[in-house]
Amino acid sequence: MAKKRARGGYRQPKNPAAVSGPGFSSSQPIRRIPGVAYGEQKALSAQQSAAPLPVANQGQTPVRSTQGAAPNVFAATEFPNQPITEGAMLGAGSPPMQAIDEDANMLLAAMYQVMPNSIISELINQGSE
Repeated sequence: MAKKRARGGYRQPKNPAAVSGPGFSSSQPIRRIPGVAYGEQKALSAQQSAAPLPVANQGQTPVRSTQGAAPNVFAATEFPNQPITEGAMLGAGSPPMQAIDEDANMLLAAMYQVMPNSIISELINQGSE
C-alpha cells in the first residue's frame, strides 16, 4: 500500500520565529553604496549601523497646520454686488490688474528688444500717445 502524503495547504512550523509588528524593526537595513573606493564600504556600513533609528509615530494623530481654516466653497458670496466676471479678461467688472494697456506696452517693448522692427516701434509710439 502506498504511503499517504499531505499535499498543499498550510504547514505549521515546528519552531516558529518571532515576528515583529508591521513597520517596526530594531535594526536599520545596511545599504551597499556603489562606486566607492576600495576599503570605504566597511566604514560606510559601520556608520549606517551606528546611526539611531527614528522613533516611529506609534498611534499618534498627525499634526494639522493652524495657518487658517479651509474656505467653505458652498457658503454664500462675501461680495454680492461684484459681477461674477470680476478680474476676467472679458465680461463685466474690471480687467485683471486694471492695466491691459501697460501689459500690451510691456509685450511690445519685449518684442522690440528681441527683434527691432519699425512696425513694432510704431505700435509702441501709438500706445504712448
